[in-house]
Amino acid sequence: MNAALAGMMERARSTFSSISLGQKVVIGLLLVGLLLGGFVFFRWITAPTQAPLFTNLASTDAAAITEELDAAGVQYSLADGGGTIMVAKDAVYDLRLDMSAQGLPAGQDTGYSLLDEQGITTSEFQQQTTYQRALEGELASTLESLEGVRQATVHVALPEDEVFVTEEAKPTASVLLDLAAGTTLSGEQIQAVTNLVSSSVRDMEPDQVTVADTTGRVLSAAGSGMTAAAGDARAQVETDYESRLSANAQRILDSVVGPGRSVVSVRADADLAERQTTSETYTYEEGTPPISEQTTTEDYTGGGTPVGGVLGPENMPDAAENAGGGESTYNKESTTANNAVGKTTTVEQGAPGGLNRLTVSVVMDEAVAGNLNQQQMRDLMTTAVGLDEERGDDITVATLPFDTTAADAAAAEMEAAREAEASEQMWSMIRTGGIAAGIALVVLIVWLRSRRRGEVEEDYEPLELTDDMLAELDRLRIQSTREEVQVDNRQLELEAAERQKVRGEISTMVSERPDEVAAMLRGWLSENKP
Repeated sequence: MNAALAGMMERARSTFSSISLGQKVVIGLLLVGLLLGGFVFFRWITAPTQAPLFTNLASTDAAAITEELDAAGVQYSLADGGGTIMVAKDAVYDLRLDMSAQGLPAGQDTGYSLLDEQGITTSEFQQQTTYQRALEGELASTLESLEGVRQATVHVALPEDEVFVTEEAKPTASVLLDLAAGTTLSGEQIQAVTNLVSSSVRDMEPDQVTVADTTGRVLSAAGSGMTAAAGDARAQVETDYESRLSANAQRILDSVVGPGRSVVSVRADADLAERQTTSETYTYEEGTPPISEQTTTEDYTGGGTPVGGVLGPENMPDAAENAGGGESTYNKESTTANNAVGKTTTVEQGAPGGLNRLTVSVVMDEAVAGNLNQQQMRDLMTTAVGLDEERGDDITVATLPFDTTAADAAAAEMEAAREAEASEQMWSMIRTGGIAAGIALVVLIVWLRSRRRGEVEEDYEPLELTDDMLAELDRLRIQSTREEVQVDNRQLELEAAERQKVRGEISTMVSERPDEVAAMLRGWLSENKP
């Protein structure tokens, strides 16, 4: 086994010593690259995938949990400013159970879990207070799930239920948000916060929610009637409308005076109010039978002056004249009919997004638009943006000389930047080409050296012995045989070991330096010639 291993090592050493220097360098670089790649791959494949153990932790809870993890020798990392602890994904659930067994995290109970602690002796006031705390905790947890919100605090003011009260007080709420560094909530996100809170409390309106951040900036004020979200929505609607109208007008001007020779500015006053109109109309068709009809008739016949006439002294008869009386007749008939009347109720809902007023300003470069018909250009712009003079819209078209200093400077800077970029690209290509050429040159030199060594080795002819050389070798062999003396076995073993050692050294020398060995043999043979 040792002899076979030694033979394999000897063959490997002989093979390695027989290759050229360039090939040795290439093999070494390949081995180093293979080792580095294997190391990186091993680190990547053995690196554990991390997952959050706990999130939104208080500083005290985070410190206690990290202390326990350090004591247990568990690797972890912190994220979100220390509020989130990341551990290996396959150990998350086991670690959570271990931390829960130790009472971590030890944060105060919030949300509806507070309702689990009530007993049978809890008073109505305690029940109401606990419910309010639970509601505030649940709302805070919901808001903390929003992106960019690190911590949220919600306070809800619930009015007491009272009897014999005509107007009941409305509930209100205040929200304090601790935002992550560099985070700014948009109007839509603020509106989402107010809607989430108001929808979670009975009879609460979105405009009764106050939202502020930890810097003291009010994001949405209660009762103001205009939140930041509404302002952003109004600005967005106006901006989109103005951009669309400006693009229509600018497209026409660019075709007439050329790009960069005109400027269009549109100002739109949008109406985002919602209106609802309800109207009722009653109709009656002739010939329609009534739903119900009632007729009343009164008849009277008897003596005396009939009652009637206008009350007054000129109409008062004398007593003597009326004493005798006389025959009188009275007849009255009245009819009441309830006719079927058609009723039409119309409800019109006015969608927000209308325009109160639109103003347009157009400026053209005098150098190219001095001879244009101003009225014609005004009519074109009026049609392009859809102006309505009855609504109060206005347009102004002017021709003025443009200041092109900034544009020329910007063009010069852009040209210089393009030239610098082109120069940088050229030098980058030159450097890349030089590096590639250097690598190719090194590879070519190594290849040529290995080829030249191969050619030199091929140039050595096998050792040819002439007849004189053979005769001389034969003479030396015969002479050595005649001069052989008797020696003991120990001496023979020593000589055999010495010959084996010399033979190994000669084999090594022949493998490593074949050209020198061949030259040496030629020299020895030439010296032994008679």
